[in-house]
Amino acid sequence: MILLSAQSFGIWFLVFTVVPLAVFLSIFIPLTVIKNKYTSFVLNHSLAIRKLLEINKFYHFKRIPNVELTHSYDNENFYDNISCKDYLIYQLVYTQKSTIKNMKDADDNKELFNKYNSEIASKCVMGKYDTEELLKNGERLKKYEEKLFLDNKLLPTTSFYIHVRLFLTNINGVHLTSKRCSFDSSTIRNVIYMLNQKRGVFYLNEDIWQAICRVERGKVTNKMRFAIYQRDNNRCRKCGRRTGDLEIDHIIPISKGGKSEYSNLQTLCHRCNVKKGSNIEF
Repeated sequence: MILLSAQSFGIWFLVFTVVPLAVFLSIFIPLTVIKNKYTSFVLNHSLAIRKLLEINKFYHFKRIPNVELTHSYDNENFYDNISCKDYLIYQLVYTQKSTIKNMKDADDNKELFNKYNSEIASKCVMGKYDTEELLKNGERLKKYEEKLFLDNKLLPTTSFYIHVRLFLTNINGVHLTSKRCSFDSSTIRNVIYMLNQKRGVFYLNEDIWQAICRVERGKVTNKMRFAIYQRDNNRCRKCGRRTGDLEIDHIIPISKGGKSEYSNLQTLCHRCNVKKGSNIEF
């Protein structure tokens, strides 16, 4: 084993620590000085940026929220059978009003942004300054002006999206996998149109109706299922039998507006469940 002397250690410390740091600072400090010099000059003397900042005062764009819908399933069959679009359809049943407003705000922003860009194009001329004493490096000056111009330009949200992400977990909530889709305004408007094609509480479009039913049914988690079995003493609520084919039944069926809530769920054996069918009672 070779032991380094204090002198050798000091030399190696200089080589691997102090020298690289000195080299870094010798490059970083001059670059920082140059950056600050050109940035300050452009902001103080560029007529294009000055005009841009004046134009910005007259444009007020609407804030569009980022909509991210998420849901977790602890049942693999439900996770596989329910698509991101199914979940979008289900949520739009309850959020149509706010979603329509968000899409309108995005369209308004887009129209105003086109006007904003046209005004900038006609009034902001790059490369013109309020002084003849320019910095020496013309290319660098142009580069900084273009960058600072873009940094100060307003960039509103002009498109509206809804992002849906579904997770598969185990019964304890441990993440296993996920799937994600994004939906633009065109798709969203089409879904809302179909949701509004109704006769009473029933949707005329079969795909829309089936999507809503799949998502509602999927709200019965395995954890909820076991809790209902326990609540009902692991017996069929109709015939009272303890069997190996117990199932969770919606007392008021989903097809008749029933929800996946504890108060609307009961334990039935397969025979009684088939006999009940889509009736509320039998």
